Amino acid sequence: MSIPSSDAHAAALIQHWRSCRTRPGAMPSYDAVVLGRLGRLADRFALIATRDGRAERILWGGPGFRDWIEDEIHDRPLAQIPDEIRRPIEEIGVAALRTGEPAGARCDRITDGVVTTWSLVGVPLANGSGSPLLLVHVDRNGVRTELMQAMFGATGQGLMALGAIRDADGAVADFKIVALNQGAAEIFGRPVPSLQWQRLGDLVPVRLGVTQRLSGVLGCADRAVFELATPRTDGTVLHLKVEARAIGDLIAVAMTDVGDIKAREASFRFLFESNPLPMWLVDQETARFVAVNEAAIAHYGYSREAFLARSLPDLSEAGACGFARDGRLHRHLRADGSWIEVTLFERSLAFEGRPTLLGAAIDVTEQRRAEARITHMAHHDALTGLPNRTLFAVRLTEAIAEQARTGAGAALLCLDLDKFKLVNDTLGHPAGDALLRTVAERITACLRAEDLVARLGGDEFAVLLRDPDPATVAAIAGRIVEALSRPVRLGGRECQIGVSIGIARLPEHGTDSDTLLRNADLALYRAKADGGSVAHGFEAAMDSWARSRRRRETDLHEAFARGDLALAFQPVVGVRSRAIVGFEALLRWHHPVEGAISPAEFVPLAEESGLIVPIGAWVLRQACAEASLWVDPVRVAVNLSPVQFRDPGLVATVREALALSGLAPHRLELEVTESVLLAASEANVATLHALRDLGVRIAMDDFGTGYCSLSYLQKFPFDKIKIDRSFVSQLGENAHSTAIVRAVIGLGASLGIVTVAEGVETEAQFAHLREEGCEEVQGYLFGRPAPAAQAGALIRRKPDLAA
Repeated sequence: MSIPSSDAHAAALIQHWRSCRTRPGAMPSYDAVVLGRLGRLADRFALIATRDGRAERILWGGPGFRDWIEDEIHDRPLAQIPDEIRRPIEEIGVAALRTGEPAGARCDRITDGVVTTWSLVGVPLANGSGSPLLLVHVDRNGVRTELMQAMFGATGQGLMALGAIRDADGAVADFKIVALNQGAAEIFGRPVPSLQWQRLGDLVPVRLGVTQRLSGVLGCADRAVFELATPRTDGTVLHLKVEARAIGDLIAVAMTDVGDIKAREASFRFLFESNPLPMWLVDQETARFVAVNEAAIAHYGYSREAFLARSLPDLSEAGACGFARDGRLHRHLRADGSWIEVTLFERSLAFEGRPTLLGAAIDVTEQRRAEARITHMAHHDALTGLPNRTLFAVRLTEAIAEQARTGAGAALLCLDLDKFKLVNDTLGHPAGDALLRTVAERITACLRAEDLVARLGGDEFAVLLRDPDPATVAAIAGRIVEALSRPVRLGGRECQIGVSIGIARLPEHGTDSDTLLRNADLALYRAKADGGSVAHGFEAAMDSWARSRRRRETDLHEAFARGDLALAFQPVVGVRSRAIVGFEALLRWHHPVEGAISPAEFVPLAEESGLIVPIGAWVLRQACAEASLWVDPVRVAVNLSPVQFRDPGLVATVREALALSGLAPHRLELEVTESVLLAASEANVATLHALRDLGVRIAMDDFGTGYCSLSYLQKFPFDKIKIDRSFVSQLGENAHSTAIVRAVIGLGASLGIVTVAEGVETEAQFAHLREEGCEEVQGYLFGRPAPAAQAGALIRRKPDLAA
């Protein structure tokens, strides 16, 4: 029990008591403490006799102690003293006698609405003739609390005391606010001082009739309760529950904001009325309908009035009410005389002050439809409507079991879309979703009735062919590849994707799900490595091939980290001067064991793994650094991968490479393929414009090999187009190739775009290109890719103007 630390008299008593101990832990005697030097302390002391460890009787007390009790106390049992005094003395006695140490307590006295707090401290004293004595000291601690003020401030409820204002005839004309708490001030939205003594009629609109309601409370012993809705200055409505009771001409008012309750009631009514399930409220005692919603009226065919004139047993077969909280089936009668089966759910609910049951009826047919929908959703893809991975696994397991039982085989096809991520990233997810739905439709159209196609997730699909022969497997796979190679129109634009397919057959390539899926995935991996848009069946050698490819990817990471990658530079020559006007920077990898690795092998690996982004940044820095050593205006061309366009830092990377090398921006050419502009991606076109704003030149590589190359020239003003080597190699031999080259050169001239022919290997090809008006060429005729040092030497060599 705590002892007031601020009471100097209590501290003096305890110090004196401790000094009277004969040894540590001993209880001082009555003679040593009381007959010692108490001085003025004795005025507020009382000596208490104890029995069985409890304070029992006041033996004597000083004048100050008697004034506190306000009564004579000589030889008086504690049981005869008021509770508010007796209880703290008993508490001190129990604590002090149990521990043998001083103890304290607090006493609160109420006089004329004011609470006065007193502090008590008691010490135990040894009594040679019997039970210990208790010496108790009392002292006022100076705390006085207005009880009404404390009660008003202890609640968030709005409390007011209103005084009646009467007219000359004695009738109540208004009320004034005599007192109020902070809760009432918050309800009215004004500070407490500005509301005190205000007339209620100035705060609450007269039309609400509050003054008349409160007037009726005066002279009545009963408490009045009513609700009040009053507008706020912000346009909202304040809903109050008001409780009032008269005390003479004063009225005590308690106000509670019930806006939340009203909002919940309104929400319940909305949910009840708009719920698509038939719902009602019935009285718990009579089972009569209290309210019904529109769905119940429509479902059962009774009007609202007819419903409210009935009870729930009137609907049930044989009058059985059956408050079915367990959801059992019931037969209910409709207005047209037909019977329906429903599952009835009910719960207790207080509605408008009376106990009711809220009931909801489900039409078993609708319930079964809902269950079927849920089952379908659990086993089908929400986007395409195809079976999902879960259902496909079940059907594959069934096919395996059937093969073991009857010998009927099956084929598993794993499909992965080519270039889907590019469409999704450039055109956005809505376009990607539309593309997946089209893909699902096209795959389904390629299958037989007994076959199954599922979407496993993302752009992965799987097909299960039931008992096909090898020719059927090949034919279906071919149809799927052909169907998905056709362009897809998305939002007025055409884009072209493709599909890679891996095939595993049951039982030849596995007799369990995991093995079949793994082998089909290996075949798919090989199909993608071969460039996509192809189907591959599983072969045993694919396992080692896949491991080798993964090892190659690891080698590439290590080679880049060690600095084993290098650049080679192939000259680009002006047709009229045969002088070198620039070089194309080409990436090379010399493996320490296997020697030179073809870019056609390692660049796709870098793109698949994302390593092409840091490698591409390194290529830009190296190429610009080398070109800065060449004489102006010799340029350097660098290829950009479509994957690099998905890097938001591409423009910053180019800017940094130029800044570090000091190369003039117009001497850098960036070559892109048409896949960067697939479906006229706004994001990629914006990136191209940002690169152009740096001052660099933009070239389209491999022009003429894609689906819509001409349309791309409308999307972005290229500085250069490069004619693919597949057309150049057949110049003068293939009329179609010759016509295409002539058309591209003419197109470039009309648009003011430089044309470059790739793969020029013979003088005849060069002569043909010069005659058609091609401006620049590159190929083995003018030089193979060479290290940077050799490139510098080529620049210094005079051009060969022969031929």
